[in-house]
Formats: sequence, C-alpha cells, structure tokens
Amino acid sequence: MISQSIKLSAIVLATFAVSWFAAHRSANSVSADTVGRVVPTGDMTVPRFDHTATLLPNGKVLIAAGMARDGVPEPTAELYDPRTNRFTPVGKLASPRGWGSTATLLQDGKVLIAGGATGSWCSASCYLATAELYDPSTNTFTRIGNMTEPRAGASAVLLKDGDVLIVGGNVSSDTQPTVTAELYHHATRAFSVAGGPSAGGPVLLLKDGKVLTLSNCCAELYDPSTGHFAASGELLIPRGKFGAALLPDGRVLVAGGRLSGTPGLRSDTEIYNPATGKFTVGPEMNLKRYKLMKATLALRNGEVLIGGGADQPEIYNPVSNFFQLVSGSKLDGYCFSTATQLPNGEVLLTGGYNTSTWVAVDHAWLYQP
Repeated sequence: MISQSIKLSAIVLATFAVSWFAAHRSANSVSADTVGRVVPTGDMTVPRFDHTATLLPNGKVLIAAGMARDGVPEPTAELYDPRTNRFTPVGKLASPRGWGSTATLLQDGKVLIAGGATGSWCSASCYLATAELYDPSTNTFTRIGNMTEPRAGASAVLLKDGDVLIVGGNVSSDTQPTVTAELYHHATRAFSVAGGPSAGGPVLLLKDGKVLTLSNCCAELYDPSTGHFAASGELLIPRGKFGAALLPDGRVLVAGGRLSGTPGLRSDTEIYNPATGKFTVGPEMNLKRYKLMKATLALRNGEVLIGGGADQPEIYNPVSNFFQLVSGSKLDGYCFSTATQLPNGEVLLTGGYNTSTWVAVDHAWLYQP
C-alpha cells in the first residue's frame, strides 16, 4: 500500500527535483533534427478520444469505445486494415463504454475489454464493472462476468500465465480513484481481487515477469508468484497523465505529464531502474506533453515513440539518450490518442483531441521510421 507519508515526501521533494532537473539538462538534450515521418491514412468511421487500439493476430487493429466529446460516449468499434488503409465498423460493444476502458489481447487471440464510463463528470452509476470478449474470427462481442468493482481509467497488462492484471482507475467519480487491483482468469473467464492495495497508473510487464505500476508519485512491483505489490521507489517529480515505456535493457522511460496540483505541462523525463528501485533524470523532450499514456510506445527496434500529448511526435533513442522530432504531418488530435505498432514496423496513430477545440477527431496517421 502506498502510505500517506510516501506521498507527502514525494511532494516535498518536487520543488528540489524541478531545480535539479533544470541544473542537470545537457546542452544537447533537445534536438531540432527529425527522424522518420508522419503521413495521413484513412479516417476512422467516427471521431474518438480515450478509446482503445489493439493489434490482432491477423494484423488488423481493433479500435473500440472512447468519447466523441465530453459527456458523449462512442460505444462502437471498428477495424483498421493496414493492407487497404481503411477502417470498417464492426458494430457496438456489448456494454455502452465511453472513456477509460481497457483492452487486452489474450493468448487465444480474443480481446478482453473491461470497465470504462458512459459519461464525463457523471454519477457513480455511469462507472462500469462490466467486461466482454471480442472474437476476431466472428467479429462479435460477448458479455462475460463483471469485475470485482467498477473501474474507469484503469490500466491492464497480460501476464505470462495468460491472466490479466487490472490496476487502479476511478470507481464513482472522475476524482475518486481506487487503490485496488484484480485479476482476470482466462481459464474461468472470472475476476478476483489481486494482492494490493495498489494505486493505478501506467503498468508494464518487466522482463522478469513482474509488473511495474506507476502512480503520480510512486512505483510498485506486482509479483504474480506471490500475488502481492511492494513499493519500489518514488518519482523525482510527482506527475499525472504521463507516458511510460519499457526499454531494451529492462529500464523504464517515464515521460511528460502534468505536475500534480498545477496546470503546467512537462517536457522532462526520468528513467526507472527495477534493479535498484531508483529514478534518475532522463533527457528533455522537444515538446511539453500530457495525456499521452496510450500513445507512448516501445518499438521493436528498441526506440520509443512519443506519439501523443502534442501535435508533433518524437522518438527516443536509448543508445544516444536523445529525443528527435518526427517530420511530416502535424496531429490535430493528440490528447488521449493511441499508438499501435503494425507488423511492418509502421505505427498507427488514431483519434484524440487538441486543446484548441476539445472535440474528438476521426483522423488517423502512420508513423513511418
């Protein structure tokens, strides 16, 4: 459990850490050079933000749920086919999900879709405990048993044994997070309480099979062999709505977000080492970014694409420890957008909204390395 004292100590350190970040930036930590490019591809069938995007075994991408704009959910799904660059509808989900659902590809090729909310700033009744399975062989959604409690904005990760760990989220309002976790058991299609309690945030499966969970100030490790969470270090800067990605050497890049309790967006990064449980200063991004969790992606070549949070993506190279902007089209949707790597190495970027209109877009782009 993340104690109140840990949270307070992280916040006390924030002012010192901000100054330390500034003092330790190298002169060449930000680059005007570009790498790769972004090009438009076919539009989605409807506008969406905070939706899910899942690469299927057949190479297509399932796009599901999300919001058309605040208070208006988009409870449909569609498929992107990289051979034609086209999106086609596949009907409505079994539950009318809007923002905050999770989608996890299971070992049998089906997709577990769970939780979410049917509106923004709504009552407890709009937060969902329901779950369903998408079957790509039939293009159908089938309701299964409920989660142990409602969750919107939770994070989920497939474990090595085929089960799914689901962490955190909000249970009854946009400002009431839960510090619980649960497991989806693929053999029984049922949910059970998992270890914990644990605060939610980005979750990543590490090379040793443990799961790193990141809240706005702290890290925890979930051990599937014991079913328990253990504290594992504090972020240098408390931050919310940030991105995280696993690096080839097993460390984790934490990028952007917003300093807790302030309106300011972040361009700084930090790197977590699971061997030591410590965070160290990372290089500066070129642009300030937040709401980028689903668009921060570890690529198969070892680099990290920061595909959302601002209108121009950038690439992190862990060998040079350096960020470079991506050339090409600017994104008119970048908050709560998604990034999905395709079999050919390109990355599909979909939806989101920008901070000028606050309305979802139906646009999609390809990042080409």
